[in-house]
Amino acid sequence: HQGNHSQNPGKNVKKDPGIPNLTHFKEQAKREAEQKKKRVEEMRAKQKASRQKEMAKRRSLDTFQKDVLRRQREFEQKEADLRSLEKHEQLENESSRKAYYREFKKVVEAADVILEVLDARDPLGCRCPQVEQAVVQSGTNKKLVLVLNKIDLVSKSIVEKWLKYLRNEFPTVAFKASTQQQNKNLQQSRVPVTQASEDLLSSGACVGADCLMKLLGNYCRNLDIKTAITVGVVGFPNVGKSSLINSLKRARACNVGATPGVTKCLQEVHLDKHIKLLDCPGIVMATSTSDAAMILRNCVKIEQLVDPVGPVEAILRRCNKEQALWSSSSLLLCPSQRET
Repeated sequence: HQGNHSQNPGKNVKKDPGIPNLTHFKEQAKREAEQKKKRVEEMRAKQKASRQKEMAKRRSLDTFQKDVLRRQREFEQKEADLRSLEKHEQLENESSRKAYYREFKKVVEAADVILEVLDARDPLGCRCPQVEQAVVQSGTNKKLVLVLNKIDLVSKSIVEKWLKYLRNEFPTVAFKASTQQQNKNLQQSRVPVTQASEDLLSSGACVGADCLMKLLGNYCRNLDIKTAITVGVVGFPNVGKSSLINSLKRARACNVGATPGVTKCLQEVHLDKHIKLLDCPGIVMATSTSDAAMILRNCVKIEQLVDPVGPVEAILRRCNKEQALWSSSSLLLCPSQRET
């Protein structure tokens, strides 16, 4: 037995398999590693997105809270400003009214003739009974004349009807002040108002000065003796008192403007050696900045307007509904759309 074993020594020896082929395992391990990496990256991306979402949500809440607080502060500041404005305007209006009334009293006391200037678009609304009463009660020698100004802004037939109506109470003269911008040589037309053409009324020339000057000239005569007179010019703010004086003087003797309150104190202007004009600040008796009627007559500065709702409602009540809707909608359109 031992001999046989020595004769066949390699019979029971195992064959060497050699180096195993690991390529398949490497590829599988690589795929698994890539998938694991991908899952980790996806998980990280999800976690990042979740964090960003949470941060955005928190930021959104913070922003919303800050926005709410900011709006609240703005609202409270606006309310405080309005209260302050109302208080300030009430004090200012009261003091201004008293100051203007003092100036008005000076004019009434000094004047022989009072010209109450009315806006032809709303003559009755511009009349001030307290002013007329003060003039009438001040003495029988004082004369009150109504001047229907801005006749170029209404039709001729309306002017004629108002003249007929107003002349039942006081002498009344139709007038259109000069709108020229130069300081001297303002144009005066001698054409009577009744004969004035549309072109003349729409020009910058003054119309009606001749008639008014003749009337004042008549007041200068006392028993055929020519005397000097003082003429006070009174009326609501922005009815054209200073423009009337400038037109009669044919020069910019008084400051004028489109906003009320340009004239602050009494101004003297000598037309000639016989006539001296006194320009009185516009006076509004017993009214407030919340009075829609006064605001629509441009007696109150827009800057002093606390609540615009009242005047806007008053305008809408007077307007044609379709026109108001068309005007408001056209304002929202861009220029190219408006043209079409």
